[in-house]
Amino acid sequence: MNVEISGTYLNGYSKPDYKDKESGEVKQGDYIVQIQQTKSLSNGAVQNEYLDIPIGRELEKSYKDKKLGDMVRVPCNVYGENYAQIKVGKAK
Repeated sequence: MNVEISGTYLNGYSKPDYKDKESGEVKQGDYIVQIQQTKSLSNGAVQNEYLDIPIGRELEKSYKDKKLGDMVRVPCNVYGENYAQIKVGKAK
């Protein structure tokens, strides 16, 4: 299943390259988009959530020109056993 997460852009950075354990091949690290989401709680308080979302390098150019505070939408895959504990995975 694919979902889209939207929030306020905080930062974007490239993770270091790594060596694949099986093949020994050096692979390029993911690009990480950091966003903030705000959620209103039932008591009127506001909770800030911060997410580091890995994206494929082919999507990196979409976020390179973003500035702190811009609203962004990040496509993601979802994996996990139940929807109470959704885990966000890299969009493909």
